[in-house]
Amino acid sequence: MEEERENRKEEEAKASERLRTTVQVLSEHVERLRSEYAELFKRPRKFIWMNLFLGLVRGIGMFIGFTIVAALIVYIGTIILSKMVNLPLIGSWIAKLMEAVENAKRSIGR
Repeated sequence: MEEERENRKEEEAKASERLRTTVQVLSEHVERLRSEYAELFKRPRKFIWMNLFLGLVRGIGMFIGFTIVAALIVYIGTIILSKMVNLPLIGSWIAKLMEAVENAKRSIGR
C-alpha cells in the first residue's frame, strides 16, 4: 500500500515536471512570437506589403483550387449525364443539352 502511494507520488512528480517543462517551452515560444508581432507594427510598410503578398497568394491558391474542383464536378457530371441519356423523359432533354454543348464547342473551335 505504501509502495503504491510512493509510486503514485513519483509518477505525479514526473508528470508535474514534464508539464512544467512544456509550459516553459510554450512560454518562450509565445514571448518570441509576441516580439516578432510587435516588430511588425514598428514597420507598417513591411506589415502592409506582407499582408498584400499573403492576400495575393491566398487568392491565387483559391482560384487554382476552385478551378480543379469545378473541372472535376463538370467531368463527373458529364459521365453521369452520358449514362442517363437512355432514360425516356430526362434522356431526351439531356441529349439536346449535350448536343447544344457540342455545337457550341465546334463553333468556338473554328
